[in-house]
Amino acid sequence: MLERMQLFPLNFYKKAKFNGSMGKMNYRLAKEEKKTDEEDSETILVGSIWEGPFIYDKIPQEKITKREFPFAEEGICQAMDWFNEEGEKMNREV
Repeated sequence: MLERMQLFPLNFYKKAKFNGSMGKMNYRLAKEEKKTDEEDSETILVGSIWEGPFIYDKIPQEKITKREFPFAEEGICQAMDWFNEEGEKMNREV
């Protein structure tokens, strides 16, 4: 189970992506720009989960589940909760 201190501070995500695993579930948290209209965009965090053993860049996109979160401390906490929920489900499956 992930704890908040295991996911880096918000400033980390301005320049880098975070990858990890919990049992057979792999996860990734990264900053992305989401277009809100033709000219504007908003910065968000995107959480991604998939079943291992392959890394993010080698897994087909259709096997990755993604969810958007606010680019804020609140978003990191929401992503952590989602990772924990999904990790429990995925690791319970036989």
